[in-house]
Amino acid sequence: MRGAIGVLLSLVIFGFGASSTFAHGNEIHVIGQIASMEGKVLTVKTREGKSIAVELTDQSEISKGKEKEPATVADLMPGERVVIHARKAGEKLQARTVQIGKAKAAEAGKAKTGS
Repeated sequence: MRGAIGVLLSLVIFGFGASSTFAHGNEIHVIGQIASMEGKVLTVKTREGKSIAVELTDQSEISKGKEKEPATVADLMPGERVVIHARKAGEKLQARTVQIGKAKAAEAGKAKTGS
């Protein structure tokens, strides 16, 4: 009985860990690639194929690379990989931080050519 409960608990824990959108404390983490940017709304496509809209605010901090160099909205290009820490504001998600990584070479080429 203990073994079955342990296996079930492990599956639940690892199942949540594999998701590209998860909560941590009061924040929701969105991980994926930028699909589009319209106005102040960034749409991210997660590894699972979900599209999640996250609103940027004047307080949103944008950085890039491992060194977390300061970045701007102009650096948020389709195909770029991002990790966003967001908070719920009503039905919306608002970004507190946006960390830009690097797009995979093949995906970056697709995003730039629109293929």
